[in-house]
Amino acid sequence: MWTTTLVLTFLFFLIQLGTGFSILAIASTRFVEICQLTKAQFVTLGLTIGASATGILFGLLSVLVSNIWLHLAIIVALSCFGLAWSWPNWRPGAGDTRTATIWCMLSLPIALITWWWTFGAFSNFPYADIGADVHWMKTAQEYADSGILNPYAAQSYVDLRSALSGALAGTLGLDLLRFSWTYRFFSVLFFLLASYAFVQGIYSTSSRRWIAFFFAATGNTVALMTNGSLAVAGSVVFLGVLMGNSNRNANGPSARFVLLLIAGAIATLLLAFAVNNNTLMLALLVALLLLLRIMSGTTKYAAPLLLGCIWPATLLLAHRGSYLFVPTVLISWLLYLAIVRIISAWPSPGIAVLRFLSFALPLIIAAIVLCVAGTRFGYIPSLSTNETFSSITELVLGRRIQVGDELSLGSGPQIATIELGRAIGPLFSICITLGIAWWWMTRPARRDRSGAIERQAEGFPILVWSWIAGCGLSVAILSGFPFLYRTGAILVSLFTIAATETFCQLLVDSAPSSRYRRTLVAAAVALLATILVVAIYGFAWRPDLPFAQYQAFLRPTEIAGVGLLMMLALLTLSRSRPIYICSLVGVVGLGVAVDKAGLSGILKNYSYGAPPDRAAVVSHYNANDLEVAHWLRANLKKGILLSDPYTLGIVQALTGAPAAYLFSNLDTVNAILAQRAKSILRAILEPTEGGQGVANACRLAMSLIGPINADAFFQIYRIEPYRGFLRTIRGGPTTAPELPPPSFDTLQNIPEPKDDDWNVVAIITPRTIEWTRLANDRRLNYFPPTEPIEPALADALRASRFRVLFANKQAIVVRTPCSREMK
Repeated sequence: MWTTTLVLTFLFFLIQLGTGFSILAIASTRFVEICQLTKAQFVTLGLTIGASATGILFGLLSVLVSNIWLHLAIIVALSCFGLAWSWPNWRPGAGDTRTATIWCMLSLPIALITWWWTFGAFSNFPYADIGADVHWMKTAQEYADSGILNPYAAQSYVDLRSALSGALAGTLGLDLLRFSWTYRFFSVLFFLLASYAFVQGIYSTSSRRWIAFFFAATGNTVALMTNGSLAVAGSVVFLGVLMGNSNRNANGPSARFVLLLIAGAIATLLLAFAVNNNTLMLALLVALLLLLRIMSGTTKYAAPLLLGCIWPATLLLAHRGSYLFVPTVLISWLLYLAIVRIISAWPSPGIAVLRFLSFALPLIIAAIVLCVAGTRFGYIPSLSTNETFSSITELVLGRRIQVGDELSLGSGPQIATIELGRAIGPLFSICITLGIAWWWMTRPARRDRSGAIERQAEGFPILVWSWIAGCGLSVAILSGFPFLYRTGAILVSLFTIAATETFCQLLVDSAPSSRYRRTLVAAAVALLATILVVAIYGFAWRPDLPFAQYQAFLRPTEIAGVGLLMMLALLTLSRSRPIYICSLVGVVGLGVAVDKAGLSGILKNYSYGAPPDRAAVVSHYNANDLEVAHWLRANLKKGILLSDPYTLGIVQALTGAPAAYLFSNLDTVNAILAQRAKSILRAILEPTEGGQGVANACRLAMSLIGPINADAFFQIYRIEPYRGFLRTIRGGPTTAPELPPPSFDTLQNIPEPKDDDWNVVAIITPRTIEWTRLANDRRLNYFPPTEPIEPALADALRASRFRVLFANKQAIVVRTPCSREMK
């Protein structure tokens, strides 16, 4: 089974890549040469387009014909055409075999290690943390069973996994739960490919390119390719392409090129904001590619069109977070052009400004972090930035930031500080800050024989730009603007270039490198990593700390990493230059990886709370939940599921059945919907004498399933699919037309539930009972309960007029007569 899943997962990515290439075929192949795209950058662009477009194409096909085999055959044929058309642009050349071999030798073990410390160490099949996967798995399973892709299942974007994985599940028998495991490994490989594509745009020399790639690969914390992470990875490569198209000399790109590119990007952002629809965004992308084909003969317009319009449109198609990513990339690029111009007028008073910013910005970052820490521990009064940023969100999104809504969950300096710390890590922060300070102190202004100030090293603009841009972006993120922390991958990429350039200028370019200097660096990194592992990450100095139990998951990995660090540190004493340079690179990269792995274990408490005693996995479901889900999939023909969001998530993911209410995250449910769902469950759990209990439960249920969510409405009635494809991205959730309230007061008015009716099916577990008693501002424990359901409750439900379908130690499945068709 695992071999089949691995093969189908590889086929999944290959089909998406080919689909992206087939869309790029609308344009002329000359754009690759015009924009100086490398093979890795071209593949990244193709996969970014294909991953987003595949779901839309599957949806349109499912509207035209309900044959899932035909859907898959058409997409595979389209993909094969794209792969064949683009073969001259991505096939390995004579000099690419060595590069591909080195990339595979580095990427495969790094991807496996990253997969392990981000997912594998905390999982034990079939139990894992798939809380973020339940939505796409539900859509994929529904598509696999019905052959119709639900156009209302997508929220603000078309999930890049649900359509193609559902097609593979419905035709070739792909196990979606196993796929969620293998998909993560291939996701890491894609991010490593994007990292290499990025450094290709920065460096032309092989040695610096591989050092930068190794630092980026070991410092990568993104291990799951979602629409958001795909968009930010594509943004990183976009920055690399922009840097590659900059001539990096005194003149730089022409003013016309820069103005056309910026104007095109702004126009694309505004047009996408006005279009406000994913299907129309794909049509806009196709139109831009057609325009590129027409203008391919004019280089001065073709390059700005691709880089200023087509690439941003591709990112916006993937995820709406690109409204933040694209401006961040463009501002970073413009800052580089400005720094190059300042340095080109050597000597320039602007150098003093750059030096000041290099030291002042880290101090500002440290001050903000100290203020956040003081606020967190009660030493400083809490200050909210929601009021300040609400004026911006109201102008752009039409709504202010309110406590408890989606915007508030991603805003505020405290959340930004945690997310920024998760992305960078303390060891990397300390090392790069000390390295930059060391570099400035060892680079005094030197004068030649005539008294003129000598120019700095060739990498001076890259180093200063990456450091100042990274620090400036950090300050912006720490301001707490909603979801700006999602640009963390761009930030880490900037700091990776700064670390690479600092490392090379201090330890590689100086020949011969001082043994004392390299030994000092290796020992400092190894010692700092060891202290962090022993004092914080691997061992708890107090057993009652909330993160103490998470340390056991990664403790063997961290100890092994520290041991390997010590061995590499000893190799830096070698007299062989290749050996000690590779050892130094390994020490720094491995030290950062150990640091981020340990930090991820500590921050699990921030995401999931304290685990129960002797927890072996991090998961929100157990064997009883899986038993319920498998039984419902095999026996439930029709039914609208109702339970707590944690139980509802795993059952929907494995059955594809509709739910009475929707939720964005397992712990994020609209307060009004949650209150209605809880009242229905309480009526089922505490039935009154006679038929009034059933009547009361159904009366309450109509407040939820009357104006039912559009996702469930389409799954029940299969009408208005085109409306789903043309609905707007922004705006409130879509609901179905509300039915008039049914007239029933006694049991005689309510028909007996039938297997082929869309009645409410309640899943009662100990966690469901706890949820009904929970206040709206509190959330359930992420981990499943261990106590069994009370026998008295099970007997009471069996004795009531509700129909008990299934029961085990921790769950009871009850079919109610409540239906949208009741008159």
